[in-house]
Amino acid sequence: MLDGEKAILEQKIAAATARMNELRRANREMEVKLVIYDAIAGRCKNLDDLSPNFIDDLQKKVAKRHEEVQK
Repeated sequence: MLDGEKAILEQKIAAATARMNELRRANREMEVKLVIYDAIAGRCKNLDDLSPNFIDDLQKKVAKRHEEVQK
């Protein structure tokens, strides 16, 4: 493989990886919002089935929203 081709492929891989990470972040934010909305609507009685990492993200999102409301 030529050096130019290798560089182009590395750039494409880097761009695709960045896009994938962006989509993962957006997906996580949507998941958190969905859990919050379900809890508000009464469809979610407890959070026992959520992972500790998800609970941390949920707490951060709730704290951020709380700060926004307090302004």
